Amino acid sequence: MQIGSEAEADIPSAPTNSPLAPLPLDSPRAAFGSFEALSQNAVGSILEAIDVASNNDAFFDTAEVKALKAAGMRELMAAAQTLDLSDVAPESRRTVGLDAVLLLNEILKRIDVPDISEVPLNVESGPNSDQPSWTLPGTEIRMVGLPDANGSLRYKFSSDTVERLPEFYDRVRYLPQRTGSEIDFYRTFTLGPGLSAPIELYSYLTRLPPAFLRDYAGQAAWQWLAFGSLTLILFGASAILLLRVFGRSARGSHLPRAIALLVVVLLLWAYEWVNDEMINTTGQLQAAIEVTVLVLKGATLASLVILIFSSLARMVQTVPGSRRAGLDASLLRLAIRVVGIILAGFILATVATRLGMPLYGVVASLGVGGLALALAVRPTLENFIGGLILYADRPVAVGEMCKFGGVQGTVEAIGLRSTKIRAIDRTLITVQNSDFAEMSITNFSRRDGNQLQFEFDMRPDAGGSHLLQTINEVAAKLRDDHRIQKDSVRVLLREMPTDALRLEVQAQSLIANWTDFLDMRQELLLALRDMLKKSNVVLNDGDIVES
Repeated sequence: MQIGSEAEADIPSAPTNSPLAPLPLDSPRAAFGSFEALSQNAVGSILEAIDVASNNDAFFDTAEVKALKAAGMRELMAAAQTLDLSDVAPESRRTVGLDAVLLLNEILKRIDVPDISEVPLNVESGPNSDQPSWTLPGTEIRMVGLPDANGSLRYKFSSDTVERLPEFYDRVRYLPQRTGSEIDFYRTFTLGPGLSAPIELYSYLTRLPPAFLRDYAGQAAWQWLAFGSLTLILFGASAILLLRVFGRSARGSHLPRAIALLVVVLLLWAYEWVNDEMINTTGQLQAAIEVTVLVLKGATLASLVILIFSSLARMVQTVPGSRRAGLDASLLRLAIRVVGIILAGFILATVATRLGMPLYGVVASLGVGGLALALAVRPTLENFIGGLILYADRPVAVGEMCKFGGVQGTVEAIGLRSTKIRAIDRTLITVQNSDFAEMSITNFSRRDGNQLQFEFDMRPDAGGSHLLQTINEVAAKLRDDHRIQKDSVRVLLREMPTDALRLEVQAQSLIANWTDFLDMRQELLLALRDMLKKSNVVLNDGDIVES
């Protein structure tokens, strides 16, 4: 190894002042030096903040103390960039990273560390690995080269080293520090209040009985008590609120339920913030809190989104002029609910990503589960597709009269699964959409007119000229009526097997409404009967045969 001016130039005494400059991690020496400089600066800033706060009488932090605390946190977060946290859930990386930086800093203070000039600039891959690595002499602390987005190697403390730092700390915590200091900053930091709490609060905590300051599983006794009390308050208040709101009838407005879910989300956010920033829960406990709160917030927000969109779907039924039972309204309600489900799914997918679950695995699982579900609900899917076909073709609508399969009636409702029809005998018939879409449907309500057809028995001994005049008069009367299509009028005379004559009258009415058509038909029938009676050509004084 060559050590000289080039090596000395690679030794970082402190990170660059530019907040956008990348941390030098291109060699084990650069990464190791960056960690030492940043972690020591961070500890120095926070200890200076404690010293400044102890020399003034203010309970709340002054601007100078806040600035020192903020600088210390920035340097701790920067030092965490020298750690491989890829095996840690993204939601917990900040907590695990800060805890690991403090642990590793204390460990390095208590063991023999080579001079920075002795840390290699370049390392080779191990015999059983294609990953370049360097192990701190005499320890199991290892640095590895990890490729970044550009393919360049960036050296970091390995993930297995980060995982074993608590074990390493327990081995060396009782050893003296190389600097001669007796302050264990890791214990001072983790057993005290959070950085958002006034530093002056630490002096009050030191006055508590020693039992309250004793370390139990990485947390002080007072922290466990505060954490337990806060947890009971949060979950007790949330349970009471949700039971009172959701225990009521589902009828009425969903607004109270939406407000309750929103309050629960805010309570969860406050719970996590107080634990982290005030009580200062750290390590595995804080990581577990973050994961639990993330899952609960995700589930609550997903429920809130579904509830909001369900309420919007219900509002479709109250829109003036909308056909609540129509397929349009049903599809609109479905579309609103589907959007809500998609947004809720997006929230849950985001939660899964923050928990470190590979999204492609979640999608693949959903795909397999969706296939199994599709096979299980095949009839329902067929009816749903039938409903979409009815929506696309629109052979009928709510309120229209139709005939299908020998049944005639009025459509009362078109849903996503079935169509309901009120038959002429007032019975309610429910037809599956998959079957209804395949039937031949006659829609009476969409006629642009109605067919008029009468037959009159005529006297066989009536004169031909007289009959011809009568036919022309009947045809003229029908053509003069504005409610009849003129070129559709047909008045014909044909012979019957009994040697009688029959007058056939056909015409196309322009009136589509069935009730209005019946009134017009009755009016014309009486008028034509009177006309034929006056002409004295009707057999048996007016026998009429309808067809």
